[in-house]
Amino acid sequence: MKKELPQIFKNKIDASHNHNKKVYYTSENQNIISSNNVRTTSLSEFNDSMSVEDKIKRLFKSSRYIFNIQVLIKTDKKDYDTKIAGKIKNSLVTVDNDIIPIVEINDIIIKDRI
Repeated sequence: MKKELPQIFKNKIDASHNHNKKVYYTSENQNIISSNNVRTTSLSEFNDSMSVEDKIKRLFKSSRYIFNIQVLIKTDKKDYDTKIAGKIKNSLVTVDNDIIPIVEINDIIIKDRI
């Protein structure tokens, strides 16, 4: 005994949706930024005379993914040989789940360039 099931309704998709490639959202600034307007910087412009805040900005603006950049973060208490996972308010979060306040950071060195 063979039962026939009812047809499933499918709406026709006639437009391409690729808006996720063009826009991203940052929760801290509450801004929507188009990827066409974002300027990326080269990490070769990263030098020792820059402040820690400028180095962090350049790391996040670089064309590389932040969590793929091996860094050495020097503080008074400890040196962290890790990768940065993100930034929360006034602290950096590492891939190793360490939370480092930016105020305590003395220097950031990119290990790829050593």
